[in-house]
Amino acid sequence: MSVGRWQVLGSVKAALALVAITGSLAGNLGCSVLNPALKYEEAARQLRFSLDRVEPRLELAFPLEESRLRLRLEVGVDNPTGQALRTREVSGDLRLRVQGEEHAIGTASFPEGAAIPAHNHSTLKVDLVFRHRDLKAAWAPLSHALLRNEPATWTLAGEARFEVLGITFGVPFRTKRETGP
Repeated sequence: MSVGRWQVLGSVKAALALVAITGSLAGNLGCSVLNPALKYEEAARQLRFSLDRVEPRLELAFPLEESRLRLRLEVGVDNPTGQALRTREVSGDLRLRVQGEEHAIGTASFPEGAAIPAHNHSTLKVDLVFRHRDLKAAWAPLSHALLRNEPATWTLAGEARFEVLGITFGVPFRTKRETGP
């Protein structure tokens, strides 16, 4: 019976030693050894987003109800890290502040994954299309900013989604662009 007790004590000591070694490794090598996706998540949190371009294009059609306004958005992504990344999806709400009032314009979604090389700049492009019936709500602020060229602030706030080693995570972003004289 005393042999069994020594075996149990030996097992407990071995387990404690394993916990101590694992804790020491995690402390010395960092959590990325235990979860390699953490280095990608940390790199993604260092990305810098910019709203580089808001370019309108009016597509007239007959009857006029079939006409559309297309807004081309270009979002720049700077990656200052040494880690190459790939987005799974990027989306955000586009808002326009003109004449002291803020207006919801629409949702921009970049559904295709985009490569974001290490120490480099990438550009995500998407077109927001407004049909005649969609323009009724947004026409006043859009006409002030786009047709009359009044000072305006475009804001895009959203989230970039990533999937690394089967782990999905999101990184929030907010960017703006001033237009007008």
